[in-house]
Amino acid sequence: MKKRTPEFVTGLIGGILGTAFSFIVMFWAGNQPVTEDNGLFVTSIIVLVLQIAALVLSCLVNTVNNKVYGVISIIIGLLTLLLSALVFFIPAILQFVSGGMAFRTLKNDTIEKTV
Repeated sequence: MKKRTPEFVTGLIGGILGTAFSFIVMFWAGNQPVTEDNGLFVTSIIVLVLQIAALVLSCLVNTVNNKVYGVISIIIGLLTLLLSALVFFIPAILQFVSGGMAFRTLKNDTIEKTV
């Protein structure tokens, strides 16, 4: 079985950072006055759901198809970047990197000994 540890680590770090950032933004948006627009709160909830999906997806990187993982990870990173107005720049870049690395082919790990 081929291991995809770099994809797992970058996706996991991106998902954890994105989840933490979205809780911070949600807390900040929740403390805004009632007369303010609550679009930031709704957007932070959407981004939180996306980041939790990225976190779960990065944990399943060795079980799902690598092309499917790459496409979904890049889409989640792009949606996060578009919805967040560059607040989630670092988690989105980490998800882009994780999705891009999923498209690489892995070498076979078995080494045969010749006698």
